[in-house]
Amino acid sequence: MNTSGLSAVALVPKAQSLHDGMVGNVQLPNPIPTPAEFQALIDTLVTANANVDANKGPAEIFARSEADTALRNAIRAWAGYVQAASLGNPVVIRSANFDVAKRPTRVGELPPPQNLGARLTNFTGRVALHWKRDPDADMNHVFMSTSNAPFNWQLIGATTKSRFNADSLEPGTFNWFAVSALGAAGESSKSEPCLVMAAA
Repeated sequence: MNTSGLSAVALVPKAQSLHDGMVGNVQLPNPIPTPAEFQALIDTLVTANANVDANKGPAEIFARSEADTALRNAIRAWAGYVQAASLGNPVVIRSANFDVAKRPTRVGELPPPQNLGARLTNFTGRVALHWKRDPDADMNHVFMSTSNAPFNWQLIGATTKSRFNADSLEPGTFNWFAVSALGAAGESSKSEPCLVMAAA
């Protein structure tokens, strides 16, 4: 994202560039927040910066800090969306005016994700999955099956993180889950399946 170390003032042109790259981008049509909401966050920070310049009082400084944090969170959300939607394609990433991090990539297919499990959650109908992330994985696909004889895997989500919440499941029911890793050489095989009960 290249935002660490940027002041609240320097963050504005960086964010505006990202906004301009996302508006009308047919390869990335559904960012959250929307471009209009993102622009409103930029405008709020511009106003907060001006207020601090005019009067460096505690209220103005606090308001600028809040606006700065909100905009950085939106940039982080867009970065995750771009990474997931682009499948790591540098052309698509650059079309949104994000920078592409160059890192060595493993040659060959990635191994399947390891240590797939679930943690307890109080959200009815949710399964909170987690696994060990491979550093060369750009993204993970999450699959669910209602049976294991045979498995009938359905893709239910994609994430750049090593966790995923499967929601709106029938409370108290058991389902099988598996995860694959996507990297430069394509998609790995699925992880060992994990049987988990949706929170009741």
